[in-house]
Amino acid sequence: MSGKPGRPPEDRLKRQHEIYLAVAPLIERHGAKRLTMRQAARAAHLSLGGLYHYFPTKQDLVLHALKPEAMARLCAEFHGRHADLARTDPGRYVQADVAYMARQCFFLRPAFQAALELDAEVAWDHIQASIEGGLESCTRPLGHALPQCTPDEIHRLGRSVRRTFFSALIDRTVTPEELRHELLSLIQGWPATVGKQAFRASEGHRPDTTTQVS
Repeated sequence: MSGKPGRPPEDRLKRQHEIYLAVAPLIERHGAKRLTMRQAARAAHLSLGGLYHYFPTKQDLVLHALKPEAMARLCAEFHGRHADLARTDPGRYVQADVAYMARQCFFLRPAFQAALELDAEVAWDHIQASIEGGLESCTRPLGHALPQCTPDEIHRLGRSVRRTFFSALIDRTVTPEELRHELLSLIQGWPATVGKQAFRASEGHRPDTTTQVS
């Protein structure tokens, strides 16, 4: 689908993202194996042929959120909006990052659960890449927000944040707001008062709840 002459090329990755989000509730409700491409096409308001244009196989569709290029796009969009905060107000930056991670978790969860259900080798490769990338991306801003902590303490905190994040991928009862609160509580109490001191300058500011996976 090349579009009309004179129009910019279609952003294929963005369109795949939109289709996946439309189908994600069905993945969680019915499971990856029971989901049919015809059901997915109806949910995305596409013809069956249109769906196959964007996702040649069902596995491509249900695992979309775990693909490195999909994750890289989301991270780039977040950092493009909030990069200045990392320098001007690290405490608020981490709060925005936590809100983003909470929403990101619920973008990933259907694909993560599909990967567990399908038990595909390629799926586990995607999961491992997401785990490693998640540790790196959450560790950098924590180092700026908590300058009193040693690099080893920041690394251990990053691992704790990552474990909390990935536990929410397994537990379907966890809501985005619950995960955001748990992550902030973990960071602000690490170690005993250092986190609270780092966020004191940001008191009165609500976390950036406008950050969405879009």
